[in-house]
Amino acid sequence: MIEAVYLRRAEVPDIDMIAAMWTRSSQWLAKHGFDQWQYPVKMHNITRTVKAGSVWIADVDGGRPAGMLTVDTDAEPRYWKLDNPADALYAHRMVTERWASGFELGSALLDWAGRRAAADGRSWLRLDAWRSNTSLHHYYLARGFELVRIVADDPADPSGACFQRGAKVQSELGPKVIEQ
Repeated sequence: MIEAVYLRRAEVPDIDMIAAMWTRSSQWLAKHGFDQWQYPVKMHNITRTVKAGSVWIADVDGGRPAGMLTVDTDAEPRYWKLDNPADALYAHRMVTERWASGFELGSALLDWAGRRAAADGRSWLRLDAWRSNTSLHHYYLARGFELVRIVADDPADPSGACFQRGAKVQSELGPKVIEQ
C-alpha cells in the first residue's frame, strides 16, 4: 500500500532515471499489445523539460521513484487552438512504475496537477493520449475527464485523443501527494 508520495521537481541528475522509467513503461506497453511509445527515448525532450522545471518525480519509501509526469503550459496547437490554450495546464508523459500499479498513483498525480492548475487561476487540466490506446481513454474518462475531440489529421502522429476536466475536479483516489 502506498499511503503518500513525495513530489519533487526533477533535476539534471534524474535524466537517466527518467529515461529508464520511460523505457520500462514502453516495454510493458509493447508486451501488452499497445503501440504507444514504441520508439527510442527522446533524451533531448527529457533534458529540455527537466531543465524547464516541468518534470515531477513521485517518490516513496525514502526516495524510491514510483512515477513521474510533466506539467506545463505547452498546448499542442493542433489539438487545443480552439479551446483557449492559456486557460489550462497540460499533463504529459505520465509514467507509473509497474511495482506501484494498482495504488491509483496516476489518479493522485492528476489530482495534484488539477490543484496546481486551479491555484494558477486556470480552468482546465488537459492532456492528449494516443488514439489507439482506448484502455487509457477509459482510464481518463473514469477519472472525470471528458473527451473533447480526436485529431487525426497527421497519420505520422499517433496521439490526438484530447481530454480535459475542470481544474477543481478531483478523483480523490490514490495516495496523498506531498509536494516538496
